[in-house]
Amino acid sequence: MAPLAAIGGSLSACAKPLIKFFLLAISYAWGKRSRGWNDQGGRRAGDDRNAGARRQQFGMTGALPVPSRRLSVFGFALIGIMLFGAAFRSWHTREDVIASYRHETTNLAIALAAQAARAVQAVDLVMRETQREMSAAGINMPQDFRQAMARDDLHRFLARHLKNLPQASAIGVVAADGTLINASSPWPVPPLHLRDKAWFARLRDDPGVGLLLTHPVRIPHTGATTFFLARRITGPQRAFLGAVVAGIEARYFEHFYQEITLRTGESIGVYGRDGTLIARYPQGKAAIGTKLSPGSAWYGVVARGGGSYRSDGGAGGSAQLVSVVPLHDYPLVLTVAIPQATVLAEWYRQSIIVTIGAFLLALAFVVLVAALTARSQSLERHGAELAASAEALRLSEARFRNYALTSSDWFWETDESHLIIYVSDGIRAYGQDPALFIGRSQIQIATSSDRDLAKWDAHIGLLHRHEPFRNFVYTVKAGDQPERTVSISGNPFFYPAGNFLGYHGTGRDITEEHRAQQRLEEAKAAAEAANLAKSQLLANVSHELRTPLNAIIGFAEMLEMGVAGRLEPAQRENIAIIHSSAQHLQRVINDILDLAKVDAGKFDLYEESGVDPRDIVEGSVAFVAERAKQAALSLAVRIEEGLPLLVADPLRLKQILLNLLSNAVKFSEPGGAVVAAARRAPDGGVIFEVHDSGPGMTESEILLALEPFRQVDAGLTRRHEGTGLGLPIARHLAALHGGALEIRSIKGTGTTILVTLPASRVIRAETGAAPQAVAAAAA
Repeated sequence: MAPLAAIGGSLSACAKPLIKFFLLAISYAWGKRSRGWNDQGGRRAGDDRNAGARRQQFGMTGALPVPSRRLSVFGFALIGIMLFGAAFRSWHTREDVIASYRHETTNLAIALAAQAARAVQAVDLVMRETQREMSAAGINMPQDFRQAMARDDLHRFLARHLKNLPQASAIGVVAADGTLINASSPWPVPPLHLRDKAWFARLRDDPGVGLLLTHPVRIPHTGATTFFLARRITGPQRAFLGAVVAGIEARYFEHFYQEITLRTGESIGVYGRDGTLIARYPQGKAAIGTKLSPGSAWYGVVARGGGSYRSDGGAGGSAQLVSVVPLHDYPLVLTVAIPQATVLAEWYRQSIIVTIGAFLLALAFVVLVAALTARSQSLERHGAELAASAEALRLSEARFRNYALTSSDWFWETDESHLIIYVSDGIRAYGQDPALFIGRSQIQIATSSDRDLAKWDAHIGLLHRHEPFRNFVYTVKAGDQPERTVSISGNPFFYPAGNFLGYHGTGRDITEEHRAQQRLEEAKAAAEAANLAKSQLLANVSHELRTPLNAIIGFAEMLEMGVAGRLEPAQRENIAIIHSSAQHLQRVINDILDLAKVDAGKFDLYEESGVDPRDIVEGSVAFVAERAKQAALSLAVRIEEGLPLLVADPLRLKQILLNLLSNAVKFSEPGGAVVAAARRAPDGGVIFEVHDSGPGMTESEILLALEPFRQVDAGLTRRHEGTGLGLPIARHLAALHGGALEIRSIKGTGTTILVTLPASRVIRAETGAAPQAVAAAAA
């Protein structure tokens, strides 16, 4: 009865003025009637005796006449009945409105929780991959881990993964002493010490800890509020080696929620399991990083696995309807809150209209018949408002139903024995009859070709453990219907007492995607086979061409030397042309043969220990000095002092620089400059650099120049000869050394090409020995 008392109190506030008005109207009507009686029986003298005489004359002994009493009793009884009916109806309407809003906010929270889970899962997958690679490195000691992880290639690995994670702001690796040793931020990594953080202490002290969520902090140089996910890195002997962390900015969630149309006062919040606010839209009184009150019902709802509750708002706050959905696999909770005033705003208006209508109807019965018409019009207006509200509610329900239908192709349900008991009609769109699936388990409808025991054992074990699953893919076969490849996701559901009832889930038909993937894999295999065949063919053909070319070159040299007799000037000139052309063709074939060997994986380096970078640069420059002089170019050499010796193939290093220098001389205009340089890299490696003052290239032209047999100046009227193999071969040779080739160019301002050899190619100065990895490769 307490709810009825509360609603009755709210209605009585509106009813009192109307009752007073009703009584005044009756008094006015009765006074007018009495005045009519006084005109017929003589005027009132103003004393009690005459008044008593008049009351006796008309049978009025201190009370209203019988018809008036009946009318009054009937009117008040009618008002009481209508007020009770209005209160009863308003209460039920109130509960329906609250239930509807609870359903809508819960659906919104579930959808946003799924989105948040996907965003965190993508970051966690990268962290897990990094964790696995570091744990699989076989490092036992923290100092070895620190040395092994502070590498530029790991920095590039983290930076590359960060580009694919718009929700992540940074990914880093922390050593066992709490020092940040590598990160996706610009290299080198700035010094940062995290040993005093509570989350780091927990990762260090608890070998069994999983994914940790840190307290949100404000990043000084960006001003963005960021929380971090952290995972422990454990060595083969369970030793703590460090941690991998990833930051997610709160504004990622806020920008996403900003696109959602919210009602007045409605808010979306992301909390940690301990009640700490991680992100919120729109921003409110509660600052990010603050915690909910320990007495909040929020904690109990999270402990139950989610749901809704009503919050009184605390001191100075407003009551709210709150829907809570914890993320199953991550320590985050999605919360959608809407003020109770917003939820009940329309209900308040409807209740007032109903109350006023009831009193107007009662007054119409007592005062005059014309009020019936006004009451009818009021009811019509009220009906129209109710219809508009019902239509709005129907559209809202249809919107969320459409969200559910567009999120998957069909819905399904199983019992406690994992037998299918329901399949929605959405599966008919793919030529499947729902009735053929009823009473069968998932493995029973799977095709015999899709009975991978490992996959199904893992899935059946998950079902027996009553755990949720996502995107389980298998091929189904029901009756004579065609085979289809499907992807299903499901969540278990239980009795309130905790008894397992079965699974609710969704299904998607991915047959075409599966076939497309198969076709893609087949096409890739065919392309790789064709590429290998091409490379083998080029290698064979080039080998066959080299034998007669060597003979042509040899005979041409003999003729030029006069072995076959004295030559006339015209003959000598023609022999020189034959000799030069044969040598050019031999260089082209050698390039083709080198590229074919690289593509076929048959190119071997003949490494030497103690290769001097200075000898490589100066020896290469000597080959092109005459050509540079003939082209009126300035040729300079800049070699950093104290460059270390290398473990490398000196012939191939010279081939790389000769290709780069030849291009620089070829494409530079007379009066220009070509610079060959060598210097230390930030990570301890060595960088060879060739700069020219040529025409430069755009980004698209750089990509074109790195493709075999492609040239930027590839028209019929091109100015420079060449096969387009110099840069591709140089890049492949650099990669075989474990290095990389990078082109930096701006159209019209020249080109700079850098060839970087890693630190593993450098011989340590203090011991005079190559690093272990390179020494093993050289052996």
